[in-house]
Amino acid sequence: MFPAIARADGGFPIIGVLHAGKSPEGIAVDTQTHMVYIAYEFPSLIVGFDPNSGKVRWSTTVGDSATDVQVDSANHRVYAISTVFKSRQGLLAVLDGATGKILLTTNTPFGDDGLALDTKRQRAYVSSSDGGFITAFTLVTSPTGTLSMVASKLTAGPHPQALGVNSRSGRLYVGDVATNTITVIDEESGRTLATIPVAAVPVQPLRVDEATGRVYVVCSTGQELDVIDGNTNKIAARIPVSPYPEGVAFNTATGRIYVAGEGQKGTNFTNSTSSTTITVIDGQTFDVLGTLRVGMAPDGVEADPQLRRVYVTVEDSDAVVEISDSVDLPLVPDSNFHQAATIHKAISLLQQATVITVLIMCLTLVTATLNAQSRRWRVRGSPQNPPGGASSR
Repeated sequence: MFPAIARADGGFPIIGVLHAGKSPEGIAVDTQTHMVYIAYEFPSLIVGFDPNSGKVRWSTTVGDSATDVQVDSANHRVYAISTVFKSRQGLLAVLDGATGKILLTTNTPFGDDGLALDTKRQRAYVSSSDGGFITAFTLVTSPTGTLSMVASKLTAGPHPQALGVNSRSGRLYVGDVATNTITVIDEESGRTLATIPVAAVPVQPLRVDEATGRVYVVCSTGQELDVIDGNTNKIAARIPVSPYPEGVAFNTATGRIYVAGEGQKGTNFTNSTSSTTITVIDGQTFDVLGTLRVGMAPDGVEADPQLRRVYVTVEDSDAVVEISDSVDLPLVPDSNFHQAATIHKAISLLQQATVITVLIMCLTLVTATLNAQSRRWRVRGSPQNPPGGASSR
């Protein structure tokens, strides 16, 4: 049985609010059909929502806890990952975007995995942070139309999690939560092209603008959005955002970037809106334009440039918010997250200085001990006069 579905019209800029499950996380938009696909953790549902009619087209159960969803806009296929608790395995499912029918499933490693698609090569990448590898699933269609997958493994860092693909350039981007780096891999050869340091804990998903080559990296603990120039593999911008961001999207029609600030309980920051807002950024200057309140714990963000709409999964409100992307958005100038980021960086620098000081003290102590021992050894090894003052000769 499907859960109760409700969609209420809201005032500008919120067009509507969708309730079709609990704890929505991943979200994807088919830029051709404009269908919106949402991954709900509980119950584990993938929902196909039609914004033109304002209705849910279908709802399909996938595993026990769906966490991410991506869409192939060329073939209108939906890819979703979920967890199966009983067998302690992950699950990758391919669904028909129009009907929600499951076309194919395959097992993946157990854990909080990332997902990325290369629609040109018909390939899905699934990360295994605990296992330390990435599985590449290539979709194969037989002459009779039967779908199957061919799997291969890649390695990129000790704990790969966040994934993104530029199908035009054939590059896979892998964010490692242990080393805080983005590894750039050539899809054809599997060769590592670059390793780029970013702020702490780059999280899924990495958003790639194939037209410009930019890669948008949400760094949760670092509390900033890092923008990589994919042509040079260099950091183009480091933008402070609200505490503990989780999602990012860019709208090519308006040139804006949207970052969801999920927030975290027990945080040291006192910003009361840190867990209810999305941050809006100018995509050209990288200036923060302001924040917009959408609900408790915004998580995933996706944009539809043609319809000029932005969709936000608001996890703790069990809702998906549909926003009109307009130049007249009632944004709130809020410098609190800048202050929080500054405080966070100051604390990090202080912690680093403390660690360095402790190391220096330890090295000094070890050096002094070795010097003292060395003097004792030299004394023990030198000739000694026998008792009575007689010569040893």
